[in-house]
Amino acid sequence: MKTRSSSRKRQETGKSKNQSPTPQPDPLNGQPFRIECSDALSFLRKTPSNSIDSMVSDPPCGMGFMGMKWDSDLGGSAQWIRSVEEIFKEAYPALKPGAYGIVWALPRTSHRTAIALENAGFLIRDCITHVFSTGLPKGLVVKGADLPEFAGCGTTLKPASEHWWLVQKPTHFTVLENLNVYGTGVLNLPACAIVGEEGQRPRHAGNFIHDGSDEVRGYFPDAGGQLAALRGDGAAMNNKILGKMHHGKNPFPPRWDSDGSAARFFYVPKASRSDRKFGLDPGELNIHFTVKSIALMRWLCLLVTPPGGIVLDPFAGSGSTGVAALLEGFRFIGCEREQTYFDQALKRINYALLHREK
Repeated sequence: MKTRSSSRKRQETGKSKNQSPTPQPDPLNGQPFRIECSDALSFLRKTPSNSIDSMVSDPPCGMGFMGMKWDSDLGGSAQWIRSVEEIFKEAYPALKPGAYGIVWALPRTSHRTAIALENAGFLIRDCITHVFSTGLPKGLVVKGADLPEFAGCGTTLKPASEHWWLVQKPTHFTVLENLNVYGTGVLNLPACAIVGEEGQRPRHAGNFIHDGSDEVRGYFPDAGGQLAALRGDGAAMNNKILGKMHHGKNPFPPRWDSDGSAARFFYVPKASRSDRKFGLDPGELNIHFTVKSIALMRWLCLLVTPPGGIVLDPFAGSGSTGVAALLEGFRFIGCEREQTYFDQALKRINYALLHREK
C-alpha cells in the first residue's frame, strides 16, 4: 500500500521479516517525557521520522468554544480543515508505519476532523463514541411571553456524546512484518478487554463506551448475557443467507452476569473534579475548559500503544494525555502553544511521573 508523502518528503525505511528490525531514532533520548511550549507545526517538523508509536490527541473543534481564540473556525469549514490537516500532515511522518492514533472530535464537526485526518494520509479505522450525562444544552430557549405555544422550545439538543476517531498510518508490510520491524500495527485488545464475572472469558473491546452514570445506565435494557454454550465442533451452520459458515473449534460455556443491564459493557467517566485537580497545587484551578478524564485517556493510550512505546499529543492542553501515558508506563512527547496551559501540563505530567507505579 502506498503511503502519502509529507511536505518534508521524509522516507520510510524497513527490512523484510527475515531481517533484523531497523533501529529507530529515540526523540526523547531515553527520557520519560518531553513537552514543549510551541506551536504544533514547529514542534512536529523537528520530530524524527518513524520514531513515534502512537498518537492520542484532543484538538480544537473550530466552534469558538467559550469564545476561546484557539478554538476559532479560522474563517470557515474549508479554512479550518486545511489548518488542522497541515498539523496532522506533519505528525504523519513522525509516526511509525502501522502506528495507530486516536483523535477527539465534537459530533457536530466530527466530519471535518475526519476529512483533515484522511487528507493528511491516515486511514480511518473506526469511530469510538463516548456517551455521558454531564452535558448542558447551550442554545436559545423560548420563554413563552410572546409565543406561549412555543414555550420551552429551543435550538439545540443536550450534548451527550463525543467522538474519538481511530486512525492508522499505512504500511506496505504485512501485519506480522510490521510488528517485527516497527513494533506497531495492532491494537492492545487483551489489555483493553471488558472483564466480566470471575472466571469468564473477557469481552472484546468495542467502539461504544459510556460514563457509568445512573442517567446513561437507565437507557439500557436488561440483557442477561450469553444464554447457551457456544458450539465448538466446527460443523457447518447451513446458513442459506451468509453462505458456507462453520461453528468454531473452541467451545465456550455460557457467560452470565450478576449485573443484568446491557450497560455493564465498558465505561469510563467524564473528567471529575479530582481529574482536573490532579498534579496541581492545593487550591489551584485547572484553567483549561475541556479537560479529559484520566481514566478515559489511560484506556485510549493503552489501546493503541505498544509496550514501552511513545505517545504523541500535538495538542497537549493541560496534559491529560501525558498524565495518562506515564501512568500506564508509556513515554510521552507533545507540545502546547498556550503558555498558561503548558505550565499546568508540565506540572501535572511531572506529578504523574513521580507517582506512577514502579
